[in-house]
Amino acid sequence: MIGRRSVLMAFGLLVTISIASSAGAQKKLAPGADLRGADLQGADLSGARLAGANLTGANLSGANLNGADLREAYLRDVNAAGADFTNAQLGNADLTRADLTEAVFRDADLTLATLDVARVARSDFANALMAGVHMSKARGTGANFQRAVLSAANLSQSVFVGANFAEANLGGRGQGHPGPNGAILRGTDFSGADLSKTNLVNAKLNQAILMNTDLRGAKMGFADLSWSRADGANFADADMGWVRAYAAGMTGASFRGAKVPLAQFSGADLGGADFSKTQFQRTDFTQSNLDRAVFDDIDVEEVYLRAARNVPAKLRGGNDK
Repeated sequence: MIGRRSVLMAFGLLVTISIASSAGAQKKLAPGADLRGADLQGADLSGARLAGANLTGANLSGANLNGADLREAYLRDVNAAGADFTNAQLGNADLTRADLTEAVFRDADLTLATLDVARVARSDFANALMAGVHMSKARGTGANFQRAVLSAANLSQSVFVGANFAEANLGGRGQGHPGPNGAILRGTDFSGADLSKTNLVNAKLNQAILMNTDLRGAKMGFADLSWSRADGANFADADMGWVRAYAAGMTGASFRGAKVPLAQFSGADLGGADFSKTQFQRTDFTQSNLDRAVFDDIDVEEVYLRAARNVPAKLRGGNDK
C-alpha cells in the first residue's frame, strides 16, 4: 500500500519507496528528500535514512521511526502524535511547533535539536541525549525525562507540570570551572514535577515555578532560583551550595538535611519552611522572612541575618551578623 511500506535494506543498499503526498505528487524516502506535507500516518519507517529531509507539515502520527536517521531534518509543524522515535538520531533536527503528544523518544539522540513551542505532553524522553536542545515555550505536562541528558538545554517558559525529570542531567559545572553550562529554565513551570536526584548545577531557574516540586537529593550548586516560586517544594538532602534564591517564594518548603553553604536567600519568603538537620555555613538570610520556619538539630557555622524577620533563637545561636 502506497505510503505504508517499510524502508528496506537489501544487500546493504537502501531501497527507496514512493509515497503520495497530500498534493498527490510522488516523493521518495531518502536522505535530503522533499517530503513536505507527506501523509505517513502509521507508516513503518524504522531505520529509515532521512538525514536532512524536509518533512515540514508531514503527518507522522503513529508512525514507527525506531532507529531512523533524521539528523538535521526539517520537522516543523509535523503531526507526530504517538510516533515511535526510540533510538532515532535527531541531532540538529528542527521540530519547531511539532505535535509530539505521547511520542516515544527513549534512548534517542536529540543533541542541539530545536523543539520550540512543541507539544510534548505525556511524551517519553527517558534516557534521551538532549544536550544543548532548544525547547522554549514547549508544553510537556506529564512528560517523562527520567535520566535524560539536558545539559546546556534551553527550556525557558515551558510547562512541565507533573513531568518526571528524576535523575536527569540539567546541570553543568560550577562557576569558575570548565565544562558545560547548566540548563536555562527561566520561567519554566515544574509544578508537582519529580526532579529528585536531578543534576541542576549552575542551572538558571530564575522565575521558575517549582510549587510542590520534588527536588530531594538534587545537585543544585550555583543554581539561580531568584524570584522563583517554590512554595511546598521538597529540597530534602539537596546539595545547594552557592545557590542564589533572591526574593524567592519558598513558604512551607522542606530543606531537611540539605547542604546550603554560601547559599543566598536574601529577601526570600521562607515562612513555615523546614530547615531541620541542615548545615549552614555563611548562609545569607538578609531581609528574608523566617516566620514559623523550623531549625531543629541544625549545624550553624555562620549566617547573615541583617534585617531578617521573625528569626528563631536556634538560628541566632550561630555566629550571625
